[in-house]
Amino acid sequence: MVKFSLFLFVLIFCFKSFSNEVTILNETIGNGLEVKNHSKLSVHYIGRLEDNTVFDSSYDRGQFFDFQIGVRKVILGWETGLLGMREGGKRTIFIPYQLAYGESGAGNLIPPKSNLIFDIEVIKVIPPGYKEIDGYQLKLAMTDDFKIIDIRNEDQINNKNKIPGAIQITAFDKNGNFFPDFFEKYKENVQIGEKVIFISQKGDVSSILANGFVEQLNQVNIYHLKDGVLGLEKINFDFE
Repeated sequence: MVKFSLFLFVLIFCFKSFSNEVTILNETIGNGLEVKNHSKLSVHYIGRLEDNTVFDSSYDRGQFFDFQIGVRKVILGWETGLLGMREGGKRTIFIPYQLAYGESGAGNLIPPKSNLIFDIEVIKVIPPGYKEIDGYQLKLAMTDDFKIIDIRNEDQINNKNKIPGAIQITAFDKNGNFFPDFFEKYKENVQIGEKVIFISQKGDVSSILANGFVEQLNQVNIYHLKDGVLGLEKINFDFE
């Protein structure tokens, strides 16, 4: 129960979106794995104020900084500013204060309303623990022993976009509030270790849920549908 409560907190904390206002100032493209949402990273970085004052450097400490994208372990500017980088690559990004430490700043090092500049080097990328599939792969999965869980709310489902064979277990209401009985309904329909595909309207919410199941609940064989039901509509998917 404690683990479910922690998972619920992480879901609510990650559900809200934010705008991408980060500017890439300079970049050297790496040739390794790409940084995607929920990738685990090891990076080196130098953080500077706009007057070039260095306030933090992992190089000086001689230690990589390890974290996961998409779970709010870093400032919002990093959440979007590192996406698309590759292992071995370097990027200099400008982050407006709204996506950094806001109006309050951080201690004595970062004044209020400080825009920040970061030089970031990606040392290692570990893909998310869940698997991402597209609409064509979903068609193949529907002929296999996958449990397809449609987590959309009632406002998102109509008579023209129901997924054949899917189990409807709504995870969030239209205001983004998590339904606490989701886990009970899930356990009634899915056995531990079964292959599960989460499907949401756009794919973003299903990726958050899939990541939570892997990282917080230690579940295996978890998948999510990239681009969600809207992506299926673009490939003329045969809805129920």
